[in-house]
Amino acid sequence: MNDSNEETQDDLLYVYFDKSASVVRHSVGRFEQGFVRPTTRYIVDSFAQHPIRSTFLATYATLSALPVLSFIGLSIFIFSTFIFFALSAAVLAALSVVLFLGFWFACTLCFILLLSIPIAAGVFIAYLLLRFAFLAKQEGSVRSALSPWAQETKSRFYKRHTAEEQLNGDARRESDGETLVVGSIVLDQASPSEKVGNTDTSFKAEPQ
Repeated sequence: MNDSNEETQDDLLYVYFDKSASVVRHSVGRFEQGFVRPTTRYIVDSFAQHPIRSTFLATYATLSALPVLSFIGLSIFIFSTFIFFALSAAVLAALSVVLFLGFWFACTLCFILLLSIPIAAGVFIAYLLLRFAFLAKQEGSVRSALSPWAQETKSRFYKRHTAEEQLNGDARRESDGETLVVGSIVLDQASPSEKVGNTDTSFKAEPQ
C-alpha cells in the first residue's frame, strides 16, 4: 500500500516536472525563434553587406553600454532622491501646519475654559436673582422672600453634603445594630452555668 502511494506521488511529481520543463522549453524556443535568430541573422548579413558601418556601430554600442547604464542608474537615483526629499518636505510641512493649528486649538480651548467660568457664574447668579424675584412676587414682599430664598440656596449648596452625611449615619446605625444583635446572640448561646457565674460575679462586685 505504501509502495503504491509512493509510486503515485513519484508519477505526479514527474508529470508536474515534465509540464514545467515543456513550458520553459516552449518559452525559450519562442524567444529564440522570434528574437535571437532574426537578430543574429541580421547582424551577420549586416557585417557581410556593410562591414565598415557594422563595425563602427558595434564598437559604438559596446563603448556606449557603460555610459548608458550609468545614466539610467543615475536617473533612477536622482528620481528616488527627489521623491524622498519631496515626501519628507511634505510630511514636515504638514506636521508643522498641524502643530501650529493644534497650538491655536489648545489656546482656544483654554480661552473658552476661562470664559466659561464667569459665564457659568453669571448664569447661576441670574438664576438666583430670578428665583428671588419669583419668591418675592409669590410672598408679596422682599423681606418675607429673603428667608426662604436663603434656605433654598443653602439647601442647593449643601444638599449633597447632607445626603452623604445621612448615608454615613445610616451605615453607622446599621453597623451598631449588627453589633448589638451579635452580642445578644452570644449571650443567648451561653450555657446556664456561665450565666449563673456571671450573675454571682455581678452580685459579688456590688458594694455591701
